[in-house]
Amino acid sequence: MNRVYNNEALIMACIVHLLRRRNMDMPISYIMVTLLIDNQLGTIIRKSQNFEELSDLISNQGLISRKLASFGPYFINAMVILKQSKVIDISDDVVQLIDDSFPDENLRSKRLDRIIKDAHVLLDMCSNLSSKEIYNKLNVHL
Repeated sequence: MNRVYNNEALIMACIVHLLRRRNMDMPISYIMVTLLIDNQLGTIIRKSQNFEELSDLISNQGLISRKLASFGPYFINAMVILKQSKVIDISDDVVQLIDDSFPDENLRSKRLDRIIKDAHVLLDMCSNLSSKEIYNKLNVHL
């Protein structure tokens, strides 16, 4: 399968999985998907005990802004596909899942299984943080 389409499919499954746990604003969903979909950032998630450690490792390496830029088009395409397919709704900058039938697990993808596992860890790490706090602590430059 073409890697571009594979990334978009993985990002769609990732978005749906995140939204099954909670509604999110657009900036949070964008940064979470980027953290989860990138193999290098995923490794850092697995090494980190908490968000402070995660943000230190990521901001020290200066990775996040470049990764956000490279995964941005895939994220936008995935969001458009999910919105046009009536799987998600976006209102007042809040993204919510409206169709639970979209598959996000058990798709026989080792990469997706890893992303799903990392998503639970990342959501727990960021549960009490705002978008602004996450972007500032990760030293995001847009």
